[in-house]
Amino acid sequence: MRTTTLVLALVALGACRPWSLHPWGADFPGEPLWNAERLVPALDGLYVELPHAGRLVRVDRLGDMRSIDLEGRVLESLTPTPDASALVAFTTEAFCPEEDAPCEDLETRKELALVRDAALVNAVEVDPHFNAVAFSPSGQRAIAYLDVNAELSLEGVINLTAVAVLDLETAEVEDVQVGFAAEQVLFTPDDTRAVVLSRSEVAVLDLTTSPPSTDVVFPLTLDPDQTVEPVGIDLTPDGRYALISVRQSSDLYVLDLDLHAVNIVSLAANPSAMVVDDLVDRTVLVFDSEPRVDLLEHDFFEVDSRVLDEPMNRIVHGENLSVLYSQGTSYKDVYRLDIATGDLVEYRLENPAIELVLAPTEDYAVALTRAEGAGGVGVSGLYDSAPGMEILDLRPGADDTYPYLLESTGVGVAFASTETTLHALVLQEGVDYLYQLDLYTGEDEEIELAAPPRSIGTMPDGSFFIAQEGAFGRISFLDPSTGDLEVVEGFALDGWLDPEGVQ
Repeated sequence: MRTTTLVLALVALGACRPWSLHPWGADFPGEPLWNAERLVPALDGLYVELPHAGRLVRVDRLGDMRSIDLEGRVLESLTPTPDASALVAFTTEAFCPEEDAPCEDLETRKELALVRDAALVNAVEVDPHFNAVAFSPSGQRAIAYLDVNAELSLEGVINLTAVAVLDLETAEVEDVQVGFAAEQVLFTPDDTRAVVLSRSEVAVLDLTTSPPSTDVVFPLTLDPDQTVEPVGIDLTPDGRYALISVRQSSDLYVLDLDLHAVNIVSLAANPSAMVVDDLVDRTVLVFDSEPRVDLLEHDFFEVDSRVLDEPMNRIVHGENLSVLYSQGTSYKDVYRLDIATGDLVEYRLENPAIELVLAPTEDYAVALTRAEGAGGVGVSGLYDSAPGMEILDLRPGADDTYPYLLESTGVGVAFASTETTLHALVLQEGVDYLYQLDLYTGEDEEIELAAPPRSIGTMPDGSFFIAQEGAFGRISFLDPSTGDLEVVEGFALDGWLDPEGVQ
């Protein structure tokens, strides 16, 4: 059953209805009205950024559209809390520098705003260059910092030596000095410490003090002429050690957060990916330049290596296994790794992988693949000349792959599972249907979409949202248990002709 809900914001524009205008005409803004690639699911609905209006709107499968009143603040980005009960937004607010004087020139300030149940709870001022936020496991604290790999908008004098520690319950914020250009933040499992990674330094913050303080700073080099650029960081399950890999180096730094000591483990090469397994208490490392996988135990930090046929640069990690593959290369091997035993099972794809997604049951994975060549005669030629997907059977004792040809390049995969079914939901670029395949039975179905898809994601209740092409906003909500598809559209008109911010 398929029903459609149309939601249109009624905007006065003389006798002209704005949705009747050509979406790419002269009256259409130069930037998109909504961000189809960065939707944020929460317990109470799906939050959508409206870049042109500088606003935020919440929609749900029933067609309800609620505009969040940010009280004049312009939305920049949005991040959900770990339990999806609230969202933290970077916003910009205009204000008068002198409250009791005539306001001739407005100034702006950067704020972190807490949104819950489609309402602004509070907002606190932070440094204007902050653009990323990390949450503690409990969701009580957050740390704002500058992510140099994200979109940057820098003006004026910038202090790169501090992060902002925010208590989400009290809305109190404290600046803590950490070092130069903080780039990544991790919290220990007990919420008592934060590890802040910066270029050539690592700072450990004590979150039990008021205000939070710097417990220790680890230099990654003692030579001021040398720059050490970290590329990966993770914590051991007990929260005692921080493991750091660095660019163009085979050294793995092991920082003892309790004893304030540094150990260096020599690896075979510079790791391209690293994952810590909490259950087995081991770290898995793979390498761009070496056909091997290393297993690092956390007692004496000794390395147990396994030889591969091809180098791997990606790790997809589950609760009971890891899947190794290579992205952006011509390699076609995939490996199932049992972290406890080190046993490997090799799979061979027909074409190189664009992306590999592990099913929540961990008994199957889906690889989206790209066309490799011009094709030829026979089935192998078809595989070479067309994009596809391949199903990997990850169950014990199995090593089978099942290739499928796609109509277009795959752009997203999601899964829906019950006790008796496991459906893979596949989106294809420019194709206006959702391909649904039951991996247990092989039964498939094409679910019609109102327009070609842009992205797919999962709501906390297990349903799915599918963003589709549509200038004024179009999202489909799919209930995998019934197949019902609800379409909500028109929500991006909110604030089109009355954007927030300085006028």
